[in-house]
Amino acid sequence: MTARMVNERLGGYNVLKHAVKSDFDLAHLAENGVPKASIQHLADSVGMDAKDVIALLPVTPRNLQRYEDVDLLSNVVSDHLIALADLFSVGVRVLGKTYFLDWLNNMIPALGQEKPVTFLKTHAGIELIKTELGRIEHGIFA
Repeated sequence: MTARMVNERLGGYNVLKHAVKSDFDLAHLAENGVPKASIQHLADSVGMDAKDVIALLPVTPRNLQRYEDVDLLSNVVSDHLIALADLFSVGVRVLGKTYFLDWLNNMIPALGQEKPVTFLKTHAGIELIKTELGRIEHGIFA
């Protein structure tokens, strides 16, 4: 995980209100909570709708409606949002923004004809998709 890339995807200092320079800073951020505004910033950074990002988080959209943009999310939701930001950074680096979004929503033979986006609700699924992106990056196709 590159802390700098995740920091940018989540809005940087203007949104996070903390300097994020290392994985230790990310762990601290996950434990203490990420502001709700980071969801919109992450969605904008890859060209997704915020509702599509929210659908991947372990929280209901109705629950999020109660939060102001500056309110901190729970550590579980924050940790998942940070993991998604890391994955999206890898995906954009490997495939480019437009192709990455298409790739997330298409059936992939190496994933058993499943769409990668269906795996993004869990950390295990996020790691699976990161591994597949690593294979693509290194020219290893299943």
